[in-house]
Amino acid sequence: MTSDILIRKAEGWIHMIDFSKVQLFDGAMGTRMLKLGFPFRPMMEELNITHPEIIRGIHKEYVDAGADFITTATFGVNGYKYQDSIYSVKEIVEAAIDNARINAKDAYIVLDIGPIGVLMEPYGEMSEEQCYAYFKEIIEAGKSSVDAVLFETFMDIEEIKIGIRAAKENSSLPVIATMTFNQNGKTMMGVSVEDMVEAFEELKVDALGVNCSWGPKELIPIVENLCSISKTPILVQPNAGMPCTHEDGSLHYLVDASEFVDVAQQYIDYGVKIIGGCCGTDSETISQCSKRFKQ
Repeated sequence: MTSDILIRKAEGWIHMIDFSKVQLFDGAMGTRMLKLGFPFRPMMEELNITHPEIIRGIHKEYVDAGADFITTATFGVNGYKYQDSIYSVKEIVEAAIDNARINAKDAYIVLDIGPIGVLMEPYGEMSEEQCYAYFKEIIEAGKSSVDAVLFETFMDIEEIKIGIRAAKENSSLPVIATMTFNQNGKTMMGVSVEDMVEAFEELKVDALGVNCSWGPKELIPIVENLCSISKTPILVQPNAGMPCTHEDGSLHYLVDASEFVDVAQQYIDYGVKIIGGCCGTDSETISQCSKRFKQ
């Protein structure tokens, strides 16, 4: 299968995926770690090195559930957030890819990249050059061992555009890009769905979409709008609703797998080609998606 992927990379393989069938991404990593007893903390992705068995186990859950795409546990890894880590960005990215690959079977491995974590000028201290350098470092560390790159949970269109450019200028990998929207149809930085589609299609991303945000139902009008204007394959990865906090401090997400799948069916009816899950979703979510959409 590896040689086939390499050939597809050179030819833009994401367009060769059989979109007559729904393609499945995996679900949450961070909230799954939380359920396994690893509370959120800075530099969470160091677990790729210190507790690889945990990360590998989560990836295996999603592969066994039927995911076609497995995202590496690298969402928060970059030179800004990890400047005080005892591990380099390269070491963590390489470990994360190994952890994803070991039980992947036929699933594609996708390098997961999130926002840098500091606002760009003029709103913050990060210059375009610094932003590009942070993204380039991640791409360089992982490009030889993954099948695609995913930029997700972005709110700033200028930041994610720099990331996409860094990926395209420093690799031949397919690029997937998603942003997170409020219920008013805009990101916290005021980016509309129309703004996103125009920017991403100009940059020739291989797939685009929306992730995180609110619950599946709240995303319906955003997804409907997205499908009406995009000419590019669409990925949607909602949260399992918004979390509530129990007395013991634990988080509980209100949307179960059955409800998630029912709403995902509406996305597919609108024209969404790729479904996955974000915060609060788990292997049961992906398993039920697989049973509904791939059988």
